[in-house]
Amino acid sequence: MIIMTDSVSFPLNRPGYSAKLLKPEDAAVLQPLYEQCTEFAFLTDGQPPSSMAAREEFDALPDGKTSKDKYILGLFNPQNHLIGMIESIRHYPDNQTWWLGLMMLSPEQRGQGLGSEFYQAFENWVLGQAVRQVFLSGVEANERGLQFWKSLGFEVIRKTKPRQFGKKMHAVYVMSRVITTTIDQ
Repeated sequence: MIIMTDSVSFPLNRPGYSAKLLKPEDAAVLQPLYEQCTEFAFLTDGQPPSSMAAREEFDALPDGKTSKDKYILGLFNPQNHLIGMIESIRHYPDNQTWWLGLMMLSPEQRGQGLGSEFYQAFENWVLGQAVRQVFLSGVEANERGLQFWKSLGFEVIRKTKPRQFGKKMHAVYVMSRVITTTIDQ
């Protein structure tokens, strides 16, 4: 059995970049990223992120899960500035799966391969936790995001009926990727 510790971190293949576990007391460090990614909030919810979006992210959990199952990993550049994040739930919906709830990169960091590298580093770390697959979901309106995940080998396993997200309604694509091996570089 693998023991999870509070000191989670892993490097990216890009020199000086690393991912580190964020804790609820880091919400003030994370909130500016939500504010930089306002276009995503408008796309999904039809409104800007709340002033408490980061704090709310730490508190949001599916039924049957506790804060010990939630991992919010911050992506830091060589100057130790937060430029991205991945929010995930371990052992959800089963013990062989991690659920990736959200991945964000600051707008100026996009289109340079950093998102793919960040996800790859995350997946390599998750693979070390004896997990076999990663699930995620994407709203139908986020075509660019859906294409990003497909380019990383995620496959759509189902499409949900439209449901409410803030001021908008969206169908959601649930996607999965088996992670018995790492992503080709």
